[in-house]
Amino acid sequence: MRKLLVLILLLLIATKTVAILMGGPVPIELDAFGYWKLSALVMQGDLLMFEAPIAYRTPIYPWFLAVVRLLSGSHALQTLTVLQGFFSLGSLVIAASIAARITKLPKAFLLTLIVSLPIVSSFVFDAAVLSESMFIFMFMLNLLAILDYAKYGTATRASWVGFTFALTLLTRPIVILIWIPHLFFLLLIHIRKNGRLRSLSMKTIPYRIRLYHLIVTILIVTGCSAPWIVRNQLLFGKPFLTEFVGRNIWIVTFKDGSGAGLAMPSSNTANQLMQRLEQVNAANQWQDTWVVSNALVRSGLSDAGADQLMQTVALQAVQQDPSTFAYKAFRRVINYWRCAATHLPSQGQSNAPFYGQQTWSHSIPLVDFALKTRFSQSVILNTLLLSGLAFCIVLLIVNYPTRVYGLWLLSMLAYFSLVTGILEIPDYRYRIVVEPLVVLSFGSVLAILLSRLRKTAKVTNVA
Repeated sequence: MRKLLVLILLLLIATKTVAILMGGPVPIELDAFGYWKLSALVMQGDLLMFEAPIAYRTPIYPWFLAVVRLLSGSHALQTLTVLQGFFSLGSLVIAASIAARITKLPKAFLLTLIVSLPIVSSFVFDAAVLSESMFIFMFMLNLLAILDYAKYGTATRASWVGFTFALTLLTRPIVILIWIPHLFFLLLIHIRKNGRLRSLSMKTIPYRIRLYHLIVTILIVTGCSAPWIVRNQLLFGKPFLTEFVGRNIWIVTFKDGSGAGLAMPSSNTANQLMQRLEQVNAANQWQDTWVVSNALVRSGLSDAGADQLMQTVALQAVQQDPSTFAYKAFRRVINYWRCAATHLPSQGQSNAPFYGQQTWSHSIPLVDFALKTRFSQSVILNTLLLSGLAFCIVLLIVNYPTRVYGLWLLSMLAYFSLVTGILEIPDYRYRIVVEPLVVLSFGSVLAILLSRLRKTAKVTNVA
């Protein structure tokens, strides 16, 4: 019976995904146009995109997009949308699988899928030329690999962890430090497993074996990242994965509202930056991140050099008024969870730029109603969701069998909210990354609570 219900739920989620994507593709502009141009270079044989000397992208999504375009031609947007829909569906299936594994309750799989049914906003991004869907799928695949390694502890599993992490990192580099929560989780699992083996008077797992596996993982991640790092060395004179922190810090330092709105610092470096802006007539727009970035490149700096100069000046401004910056950063970390999805990407615009691609637009009243009344556009409902998530994480930590997993989930959720809150202006687009973690937290806790209720009912009946 449970398998039949799971199948029905998967069909419902797939139907919902198709219905939303039938609204049409999202115009190829802004970030999407940037990916489109990079994929064109790959299609021409420039695999490492030397002809686009930018330091703020990683290669996986442009490579993926280039393959889709080569195979599909003018139907590339249709193929891309279908594949990204599968990515989103796959992410939810992995989330449900993780919930069942950490609770050791099969019903958690079913409950996680049920919890995911109201989600509609994030599926709109599947119709866009953006990396969100692929990144989330890669991230969830890496988490599943980590769970497999925690259970089996073999070199092969460690290699799979390294490979899936490299794919995730090369899709979006925000995960560059998330190995810290992962390593913390695996250390706790190692300690718990060794404690259990000692209690059974069995041979424990030596730390040197874990260290060997760690080295294998690091070598695989380094090997996969090496071509892109060498590319940046050749283009910019230093090895790195990406350079984007300067632009991030600039917007949260100088932008009014959610940003700190600080003044330009008094320093030689700041004067140098302003002089470069004046050379290209952009000095009066110094608070606009991309205007400044593009102006600095036009003034003669490389893309990486522009980012580094922006980072230096922004940090100098922060040093002059650290309390204001810290206060606004704290607010952004909280608002990461509360910000409303007031604007979603527009689908199916007939007059939008699509560069010769076949488009479609099929309006479905039920979908239009669901998107119009979507949960994510309400600050109050988002706050309630955050409260519910906090309850779930606390219960997972209090419940001894799931304590280690609860701490792992907490550390990952904290990681994304802290990194995004400190470096970005809150936006729903950044929060969809953690939606699978949220639904698996709710699904896990519901399974635990229902299991306890059932046990209590049995005890009462026996009594």
